[in-house]
Parts: sequence; C-alpha cells; structure tokens
Amino acid sequence: MVYDLPVADEKIRPHQVTALHLISGLTFFGTGAIIFVYNAPIALFGLALLIFGILLMGATIAKNKWLTQQVNLPVRIIELVTALSILALSVVNQWKFPMVIFGVLSAAIAFAIYWEKAATTALFIHIDDSGVKLPVVSRKRFIPWVEVEQVVLRYGILTVDCINNTLYQWTITGKEIDNEILEAYCLAQVEAHKKNRINDDW
Repeated sequence: MVYDLPVADEKIRPHQVTALHLISGLTFFGTGAIIFVYNAPIALFGLALLIFGILLMGATIAKNKWLTQQVNLPVRIIELVTALSILALSVVNQWKFPMVIFGVLSAAIAFAIYWEKAATTALFIHIDDSGVKLPVVSRKRFIPWVEVEQVVLRYGILTVDCINNTLYQWTITGKEIDNEILEAYCLAQVEAHKKNRINDDW
C-alpha cells in the first residue's frame, strides 16, 4: 500500500520573506546614502538607490501583505538586479567591503527567488513498504520501518514514534483518511521489520 498524506505546513514562513525585504531595503538605503554623500560622480545613482531603499522598507512595513503575496517575485527580481549592479560597480572599482556585502545579498536574494517559488508546491508525507518519507522541511527526510515503533493518526495529527524516543508530528489536511486501516498497515510493517533492528543490549 502507498499513502500520500497532505501536510498543513509551509516551506517558508511569511516573516522570513519580510525579513529579507527589510534587509535589502536597509542595505540599499545605507549604500545609497554613502554614495550620494561621498561619491560625487555617481551621486544621482546613490540618490536613486537611497530612495529605492526607503520605498522598499516603507512598502515592507506599511503594505506587507500586498508586497509578500501579490508582487513578491517582481520585487525580488528588482532587488536582485539592483544588488548585482552594485556588485559589478564594486568589482570594477575594487571596493572590497561592498563586494562582500552585495555578493552575499545577491546570493541570498537569488536563493530566495528559487525557494519562494518552490514553496507554492504542496507538502506530503509518503508512506510505503520502505518506510516513512517526511516533507522537505523536516530535519530528517526518511525513516525506515526498522526505526519506527508506532504510527498513529488521531484528530488530523500524524504521529511517528521512533525506537530512539524521537517523536515526529504533522498536521494532515486535504482529505479523509481511514486511520484504522493506515495504523494497521503501519503496525504490520513495524512488526515485519522488528527482526532487522540492531540490538544494543549486552
């Protein structure tokens, strides 16, 4: 038998999305202010960067839901292009400190674009004859039956109790599941694999 149980969880938390927007806005604001004050040849670029940082921070604070849910991807792309532009300028002028800052920021924004796009896919717990495969956000991705003591589904909560006293719990959503049939299947798998457990008793 094979079970794919939909999980009511998110790959990424809203506050993480907000935090990176604020970090980007603050970085652009600070860099723009420094360029505007201390680098006259590109003072207009610094002013534009300063204004963009202020607008980004203002939108993140005042219009957070709109920014993170409706226009998040376009804003992320603008942030990435801006960060890469400053990184290129820093490389050309051999500004070592800005190179590090905007290299890290560009990498963080690029990763955020990938991760936030992937976050729209549903999360599942997959149960089959090999064991229990947990969602990508779990600290452990796969639990073989030899490590499982008991699997219980009650009130929409799936509990996987392992032989090392580790407990995994997930909220299951999306469809009705016969918990008795699921638990009976899991119990049969646990019993069938007990003989393969490593005995540490001396």
